[in-house]
Amino acid sequence: EAAYIPVNHMGAAENEQINEDEVIDLFKPILEDGSITKIGQNIKYDILLLKWYGMEVKGVLFDTMLAHYLIDADARHGMDVLAENYLQYSPVSITELIGKKGKTQGSMRDVAVDVVKEYAAEDADITLQLKEVFEPMLTATQASDLASKVENPLVYVLADMEFEGVKIDKEVLAQLSIELAVDIAKAEK
Repeated sequence: EAAYIPVNHMGAAENEQINEDEVIDLFKPILEDGSITKIGQNIKYDILLLKWYGMEVKGVLFDTMLAHYLIDADARHGMDVLAENYLQYSPVSITELIGKKGKTQGSMRDVAVDVVKEYAAEDADITLQLKEVFEPMLTATQASDLASKVENPLVYVLADMEFEGVKIDKEVLAQLSIELAVDIAKAEK
């Protein structure tokens, strides 16, 4: 069973809106509970987004995109492709709702709540179904330990790194660029 909670959703009626702080208070204990496994498609994105709201996701992770990468590194790992290939199902594409990536792409906040809730519920359902398909495949390809002991825990580290960012010394990079250009020119000759 899936649910969609409209927060700051432009297409939602006022009585459908739930205060952002209430949602955080409601889900924080669940998301920060280390005994609850979290399953997602590209879950690092979700963890990073939740960090901006003061939530520290904890617990065992299962990322379907990462699992599929370990199963078939050379294939495409997007949810639509995975659903079609492994579940024989064509989900509603996000581009149908908000358009193609780029400056003209819309926002899910502008799509009617009834449409977004169906999309979000389908997304969650497909992710769970893919987890059920990929888990035994990881075992069969002897990649289960790699996924559970290395790759999935590394998602937390990568999310922390992206959240913190890095400082860049523009002057050092500019000088390095000049030096590399000289080295490239020498190598070409």
